[in-house]
Amino acid sequence: EVVENVFVPEESSISDIFSKPDVVDAPPVYREKPKLAVVKPQEHTQVKFVEQQEFIQEDVIIGQYKKTYILLEKENGLEIVDQHIAEERYIYEQLKKSKNIDCQLLIISDVIEVSPSEKSLLEQNQDKLTKFGYEIEFLSEHEAIFKKVPQLLSKVSPKEILADILENISGHLDNIEEQILITTSCKAAVKANTYLNHYQMEEIIRNWRKCENPETCPHGRPISKFIEHKELAKWFQRNK
Repeated sequence: EVVENVFVPEESSISDIFSKPDVVDAPPVYREKPKLAVVKPQEHTQVKFVEQQEFIQEDVIIGQYKKTYILLEKENGLEIVDQHIAEERYIYEQLKKSKNIDCQLLIISDVIEVSPSEKSLLEQNQDKLTKFGYEIEFLSEHEAIFKKVPQLLSKVSPKEILADILENISGHLDNIEEQILITTSCKAAVKANTYLNHYQMEEIIRNWRKCENPETCPHGRPISKFIEHKELAKWFQRNK
């Protein structure tokens, strides 16, 4: 067997070199993968970012009566809600909280006849009208047009709007802003004798439930009437 050139250190001999055992490569070292630390849930209660609201029984809408009243089945009776004034109350409260009321620019507006006293009343309260989204331009001593109206009233006749404004503010000179607000919410709310689908009724009831004062409309009229089930059962001579 041919042996390749071997380097012999000065302090060693050839016999020493060949007498050494073969060097065996050390077995590879397998390192264990680091174990992932298992984090146990902490004992304390986790902070909730969304406050859990108190459970409120959902309103069960069973229909619309005379296209004016929404009927709600409750656990212990029947609730009847006037659709117009329920929505009027919601719109009124939203407008009252709002700092900026969205306006609709009227490119074409009916020319409205006004008396000298009505013109004077409107001119004196122009700043209050502007605050709630109205802008009136006088064409003459007896004629006026709307340049802007609240966006909620974009589909209402300008003549009808102005007639209601004048009717409400003429007798309430000490509280004109409130009367303008009431007029706006009343004209914007869904009317009586208007068909509503189930979704529209749900929206009105859901918004009405959010009101701070859901008992009466801004005019003071009651919004709903509740009839207890036992009263109905008694009427039909039932025990339950």
